[in-house]
Amino acid sequence: MTDKHLTSLEALGIAIRSEIDAQNLYEELGQRIASPAVAGRFKQLLKEEKQHQKILEEMHSRYFPGTQIKLPPSILPVSFSSKGKRINKSVVDVLELAIEEERRSREFYLDAAEQTPELSGKRMFRFLADMEFSHQMRLQAEIELCKRYPAYFCGGQEPWKPEQTMRKK
Repeated sequence: MTDKHLTSLEALGIAIRSEIDAQNLYEELGQRIASPAVAGRFKQLLKEEKQHQKILEEMHSRYFPGTQIKLPPSILPVSFSSKGKRINKSVVDVLELAIEEERRSREFYLDAAEQTPELSGKRMFRFLADMEFSHQMRLQAEIELCKRYPAYFCGGQEPWKPEQTMRKK
């Protein structure tokens, strides 16, 4: 929460928007990846981001009953702001964006934990910060594998089976 003047309501809206943006990225990555194993890892990240959104929405309902959630526009960079724009980006580019977004989310949640006076709110934001950090590390591992074995990510070819590349199709 770099802006110390955000209200709790605004902060929750930003946090929920961030989780929705992450869900869109992971769903798209899961669809773009040819390897079922790797696609499954993105589906797991998608599931976790949906859970984070649910936690934040429950917090909103608890602290602001009867108030509708107001989501800000997407905070993704303009060049990544829509699926149509991201489709022209490489998997590595989208992974790098996802890593940066997870890092920013973690920082946001750590700041929110510092700003929140309620102990349960502090714990919740710290939990979310830790989860975002684990996502960041998992994505870092994925990007390293993607760079090392691009055919596995994009073509579904298993790098330990070199005979696949020698067969005629």
